[in-house]
Amino acid sequence: MEGKAGSDGKYRAVIEALAEGIVLLDLDGTVIDCNPGAESILNLSCKEILGNKFSGIGLDFVQENGAPFPKKKLPYAITLGTGKTCRNVVMGLSRPGSDTTWISVDSEILSSQGHPFAILVSFSDISLRKKHQEELQQSYSTLRELSFRLQHAREVERASVAREIHDELGSALTSIKFDLSWAVEKMDDKAEFEEIFRALDAAIQSVKKICTDLRPAILDDLGLLAAVEWQLGQFGRKTGIRCKIETRGKEPAVPQDVATGIFRIFQETLTNIARHADAANVRVRFQANEKDIVLTVSDDGKGIDPKRSAGSKSLGILGMAERAEALGGTLVVHPARPRGTRVELSVPLERRTSRRATVSSIP
Repeated sequence: MEGKAGSDGKYRAVIEALAEGIVLLDLDGTVIDCNPGAESILNLSCKEILGNKFSGIGLDFVQENGAPFPKKKLPYAITLGTGKTCRNVVMGLSRPGSDTTWISVDSEILSSQGHPFAILVSFSDISLRKKHQEELQQSYSTLRELSFRLQHAREVERASVAREIHDELGSALTSIKFDLSWAVEKMDDKAEFEEIFRALDAAIQSVKKICTDLRPAILDDLGLLAAVEWQLGQFGRKTGIRCKIETRGKEPAVPQDVATGIFRIFQETLTNIARHADAANVRVRFQANEKDIVLTVSDDGKGIDPKRSAGSKSLGILGMAERAEALGGTLVVHPARPRGTRVELSVPLERRTSRRATVSSIP
């Protein structure tokens, strides 16, 4: 008896020393034991708890979304009803006039010689950890918002620079060429000016290329699908890779910032194929309706290691995913069959956030 008493004393000392809350229920759900940790977290004394049904001690639990926690889905209720063990269930302990205490709860059956005799409910206060997680998430959201605004500002600036170069420098070069042509017509020896004309033509073409690289006019003039088809054609001619595009559905009206974001992701995808894939064929599928746009790019190259695509070295893929997320969409990169890589971008046209409504459209 002394051995058992000593063992029980050690058990009691350990339980009472724990900061974690411990509540013991009988198989009817009545509280038969608790420790100081439980008193502290629940803000109730053991005298107030003992002998009562755990469901009847006046505690209100909420889910992480703020909705009431269904009583049938509380960990101890599941364990009582099914005998299943519950682990790491996060719930909020709501009290009038005070902040919600967030706890992580475990519940399990205690048995002796194969016969259950009690339910052990243990819980720890994770309010501080959850606060830090929320602050981290808020910081992440703020950084994403900043990234979106920077991307938007960059696109606005690129469009402005492209217009300035086209209107000012392009017009000036063209005017010089015409003036020079008019002057040369009056001269007998025109051959010595051929090199100058070739240089002028090259300069004019360079201006056009710079303007197109900054912001292709086709994106604003003819829309996203036309820009994708044009970019794919340019890519095929430059790399020698065979390209094919398949379209499904009629392209709806696409907000300019969305069209720009999708187009930039498409450009980066083609750049990655040219640099890394060693592919012979690229297939693009453009699916559109009033609700969303799905753009899929598949190649038959050497493929991508899933571990590498998730690693820190794949900053290009990370940037594409961040841009997709800023549009409210998703970007998935995975191996294609029988070989190669498939990039699938899905962007909703029904805006899921209101933050971009405060940003003016790209001119």
